[in-house]
Amino acid sequence: MIAVAPNGARKTKQDHPAIPLSARELAMTAAECQEAGACMIHLHVRDQHGRHSLDADRYREAISEIRKQVGNQLIIQVTTEAVGIYNPEQQIAMVKELRPEAISVAIREICPGSQDEKKVADFFHWMQLERISPQYILYDTGDIKRFRQMQQSGIVPQQSANILLVLGRYTDGQQSRPEQLKPMQSLLDQCNLWWLCAFGSTELQCMEEAMMLGGHCRVGFENNLSMPDGSQADSNRDLVSELARQANRCGKEVYSPTQARELMEIWQEYGS
Repeated sequence: MIAVAPNGARKTKQDHPAIPLSARELAMTAAECQEAGACMIHLHVRDQHGRHSLDADRYREAISEIRKQVGNQLIIQVTTEAVGIYNPEQQIAMVKELRPEAISVAIREICPGSQDEKKVADFFHWMQLERISPQYILYDTGDIKRFRQMQQSGIVPQQSANILLVLGRYTDGQQSRPEQLKPMQSLLDQCNLWWLCAFGSTELQCMEEAMMLGGHCRVGFENNLSMPDGSQADSNRDLVSELARQANRCGKEVYSPTQARELMEIWQEYGS
């Protein structure tokens, strides 16, 4: 499965003129990337000043524009990322107001300490009842070990969870390395479905390692603006297209949005 993360919370047009920020730009990017092989878009929205936002109305506008462009099959996953702006209560409130089909949520943000576990368990179980599909973001081996404990104790209700491993950090000149993946992936319970995102022009090298280890891939301008040769990509579509070609060279089938929905057990479509 290929997901595209086209903008993130931080980059602006100064970083790349093709960073999609408006609802219309996000919809056009979604259509291009679905055609290139993406089954899911990881969605960030911005406020009127271009800053990261978890405003439910801005999400609704973007989701509506994307659906007009691509129909109902592409999976739309909204971020709950805090970016130092939002607290766990605000993150939870946005999801409960919006009720999207899928979200991503960083364990270390939504549940900073043991005192938060009851509230977070209630939220995770509520999402399961509402058929909202979570993807749990894990940044390092410590996060993975804690997540396993949360699964074992029932805080995370899914025994087969959808996980995103993050290889690297948001720092200038960040270059993730493929060899960083195996120590993280080896700690995952085998029943979990997992994805990878990575930073810099080595992104696709890391994706190849993920594919070989049985993982799925997220690429896009949120984490990387470069092609494998170090040249600047013209668009998010370039990164998705190159990854799809790489998957084919590795003998991997690129899943359609319909196939991805079946694998991820996402049956809700936004607005249904």
